[in-house]
Amino acid sequence: MSEDKRLKKREKDLRRQDRKKHKKRSKQIKLVRTYSIYLIAILLIGYGLFSVVSGPQIGPVGSTHEHLDVLVYIDGEPLDLNQSRYAMKSGYGHIHGGEGDIMHLHAINIPLSWFMESLDLSITLDSINVHGMEYSSDDNNVLLLFVNGEIITNVDYTLIDEDKILVYYGPGSDDDISRALSLVPNRSAEVNGMPNKGD
Repeated sequence: MSEDKRLKKREKDLRRQDRKKHKKRSKQIKLVRTYSIYLIAILLIGYGLFSVVSGPQIGPVGSTHEHLDVLVYIDGEPLDLNQSRYAMKSGYGHIHGGEGDIMHLHAINIPLSWFMESLDLSITLDSINVHGMEYSSDDNNVLLLFVNGEIITNVDYTLIDEDKILVYYGPGSDDDISRALSLVPNRSAEVNGMPNKGD
């Protein structure tokens, strides 16, 4: 066999090997891509199932129409929730402009922490963040959460129609707490009695 034919045969063999390698690599890439898609789908489904099983989920908008009385009390003063910055922040639950003492819930299973977060007033068991200003329990002040006059220790408490909510931050003296509790409005029953429940 001539040298020229040998070179052509070698080139042909090299091209064939390159095609084989390319096909094999393409198959591997397709396989990795397919498995990645399956893995992502499984993770998303798993996350969805975990979310459903892990606790109460906020229901769809329109699944209820309830009202609650609310007061946020910081350092001896009620926070003015009548400001426009608090009005109509979410369709699930909100405060109407000029009615900062009434929570309007339009979905079931809304936790107190979610509602407060929707107003940009995130809470933990020992602190409240008011638009970037952190108020934390320390030697002089405490954060306390009250529902219907009773202290609760669960920021994820599920809100119920006609609850009276007090988020209190202050010295924790009996007099100051009593004053704050006396300022919690009592309008939710009145609003529930209105035609269209005050929308």
